[in-house]
Amino acid sequence: MRFTVKVEWQQDDGTLATAELGELYAGGLRSATDLGLKLSDAKPILTRLQNIVAATQVSSYCESVRKCPSCRVPRRIKDYRERKLDSVFGTVSLTAPRFERCQACDRPGVLSPLTALLPTRALPELGHLQVELAAELPYARAAAILQKFVPSTGGLSAVTTRNRTLVVGKRIERELIGEVEAPMPIVNPAKHLTVGIDGAFVKAKRDEAGGRPFEILTGRVERDRGRGHAFAIVRNLDARAKQKVQAVLRRCGRGPQTSLTLLSDGEDGLRGVVGWFGKNCDHMLDWFHIRRRIDKLARQLFYLPYRADFRRFLSLHGRNLDRVKYVLWNQGIEWADRAMKIFRCGLVEDAWDHPEIDIKRFQEIEARLDELRSYLYANSKAVSGYGRAFRRGERVGTAHVESTVNQLINWRFCKKQQMSWTRSGAQGLLHVKTAALNGSLHNYIQHTQTKAIAA
Repeated sequence: MRFTVKVEWQQDDGTLATAELGELYAGGLRSATDLGLKLSDAKPILTRLQNIVAATQVSSYCESVRKCPSCRVPRRIKDYRERKLDSVFGTVSLTAPRFERCQACDRPGVLSPLTALLPTRALPELGHLQVELAAELPYARAAAILQKFVPSTGGLSAVTTRNRTLVVGKRIERELIGEVEAPMPIVNPAKHLTVGIDGAFVKAKRDEAGGRPFEILTGRVERDRGRGHAFAIVRNLDARAKQKVQAVLRRCGRGPQTSLTLLSDGEDGLRGVVGWFGKNCDHMLDWFHIRRRIDKLARQLFYLPYRADFRRFLSLHGRNLDRVKYVLWNQGIEWADRAMKIFRCGLVEDAWDHPEIDIKRFQEIEARLDELRSYLYANSKAVSGYGRAFRRGERVGTAHVESTVNQLINWRFCKKQQMSWTRSGAQGLLHVKTAALNGSLHNYIQHTQTKAIAA
């Protein structure tokens, strides 16, 4: 069977035009693979249709801007230039006219209408697809996927994909620096913000600071309990990492009267990054990190020396450790310290009843218990009110921030792709990933095109 695919369209003067897009051949149906269109058959048809639609639009547009804006006299055509553009439906070949200076009002300059309208080699939709895929996948893999599904077009190499992604990242970076240098007035300041912040390290290239890993500040700002606004800043890219984080907070509605709850793992540097406005900032030690330390203690109990009463003592130690967790959650660090002493006494009793057994395992658990106690007392002012805050529906942990670290950093920079990064390259990609995560990436792609047309 032979199918002929045609397109018919109505022109500006009302007449109808027809063009043939191509022919398809379909044999007998012997299996599921013989049914319907194939991707290889559809690609040339889509490319042909794209060229017809684009050429018709360009012709209409050039005719509409041919008249001089001053005297409205049509300008003479100087010559024609061929333009090739990359799109998701293949390479578009356009014939673009250039107009001479106006003979009536002597308006200077040769006008090329498509130069201002189409400043780049790629249409926005293709650029958006490339940037979205590059935010989630390695550049080479993103380029390979597009080459498989998109009709034959240019600009799909890994290098071009990387360059187009970093162009968007640099635009977001310039916007953020502009906010740092000239803060915009806060239209709708928030009464309260909850900020969860954490850090992660990424392997650097050898030519940057000897290849030592660099730190990325990652977090979420929540105005109301929900998804929140994610951010990721390379800490030692420049001297303005702190100001950038504060600019993100201002975007989210932080004003001089906004109260702030900061959740972190207790590092002093992380607490100071958000900036302090009088007494409007409260720090709470992240329950996620506390719970993780206690869980490590619980797992070590299973490696105590085995003997006849192992299960009885294991149950005793488990109950004592659960008491530590309970009183820390509901009553605070002082009661938790008493519960830790009871837990320690149980360990001593266990080891004392069996002096012939090596006590090295008990000493390891005691050392980790001492580490937990020191960690809590070093942040004593930030360890309280977990139960009350949780019952009020407030955040008490940074599990959502850990998820953000996985989404932004680990699965793209560390776990799945063991790569070395430059600080500027990592920051540009992180800006793109956070914009995609926050649902605002399309704004920057459109902004790029709009600014170019206005110029």
